[in-house]
Amino acid sequence: MKILKLFIILSLMFVFAGCSLKKETSAVNKLLTLTEAQEKNAKIETSPLSEMDIELQITIPAQFKARNQSIERIYSPIDGKITEVYVEPGAELKKDQPIVQIKSDEISQIQLEFLEKILEIDANINEMKAQFDLSKQAFNREKTLFNEKISSRSEYEIANAQMRKDSANLNALYTKRSALIQVYKQRLAVYGASLDIVLKTKQIYPYVTLKSSKNGILLERKVNPGEIVEKNRELFNLADLSTIWLVGYAFEKDSSNLYKGEAVTGTLEENSGTVNGVLSYVSPILDNTTKTLEVRADIPNKDFKIKPNMYAEMFVNTGIINVLAIPNDAVEKYGDYNFAYVKVKPHTYEERKVVIGKKNDTYSQVISGIKAGEQVVVKGSFELLGESIKKQELY
Repeated sequence: MKILKLFIILSLMFVFAGCSLKKETSAVNKLLTLTEAQEKNAKIETSPLSEMDIELQITIPAQFKARNQSIERIYSPIDGKITEVYVEPGAELKKDQPIVQIKSDEISQIQLEFLEKILEIDANINEMKAQFDLSKQAFNREKTLFNEKISSRSEYEIANAQMRKDSANLNALYTKRSALIQVYKQRLAVYGASLDIVLKTKQIYPYVTLKSSKNGILLERKVNPGEIVEKNRELFNLADLSTIWLVGYAFEKDSSNLYKGEAVTGTLEENSGTVNGVLSYVSPILDNTTKTLEVRADIPNKDFKIKPNMYAEMFVNTGIINVLAIPNDAVEKYGDYNFAYVKVKPHTYEERKVVIGKKNDTYSQVISGIKAGEQVVVKGSFELLGESIKKQELY
């Protein structure tokens, strides 16, 4: 009984193995015969396979990023409370454009200290001006009396000396006032604050308005009105995006063919547009985790249509070779292999497994599967695939 069961199991294994082999063979090398009407509907065109010069391209998954040197991180210069935010991410900023307002107790203390000192000096100036006016009047009176021979020279000299002393004291107060203003302007300028309103109104104005230091695009906003912020907290990221990076991560097998200065074409994922540049950076080492090589190209972006973090494909031109080449549109993929259709006789097409080598966006190198001179379906191969699938479903 055991011998009988073993015989049945072995028989089934051979049957399944034979079926699997038959399917694999047919999947690789199938013949497909069409009627004239089917051929006409599929709009099939063929062309003999031949050798040609093709420009090699390496296809690299990529992403647009702001250049490191163009990014400016804006930090809070002082502890305080956010009272106004004037900009949103994506805004195009001009140099000196206000972006945020911060209310600060520290600014209040500095301005209050300044007001106390400036008011005291102004009071002293007013007092000294009154004193100078009196001494000036006394001098003018003594001068008149001296010229009329009524008063003595000594009285004239005493009046003159007093006037000059009061004038010097008044000028000293004005100098002290000017120096005080400059000192406190410099103290407040460190935080981006100003004395102008304080000088005009004689009231504290505890607000700091941060402004854009250059033209650029606001990449990120990290604060909202009402938030309490500490000194040196990052508030915004600003970048000049008139030139942007296209950053790609090449596979290890392509790393030896990538050099600075090679021409680059980038295809944007969201539309059919392309951009051009040259490789400006090729990493000297592979990433230890992903085993990819970082490469970068500088791309002009004067109209700001390209946004950071948009995905793209990078095509790097690495030279021209003469190879047996097939149009990419003639190659289909089904399952885990590439194939193309070869016309072997009228109305009959053979599905050939094709091993592809180097390629660009138009042609691929044929390593095996099709020989030079054979008629390859260059238009209508997808329709032939559809007919093939239909016939498989019938059996």
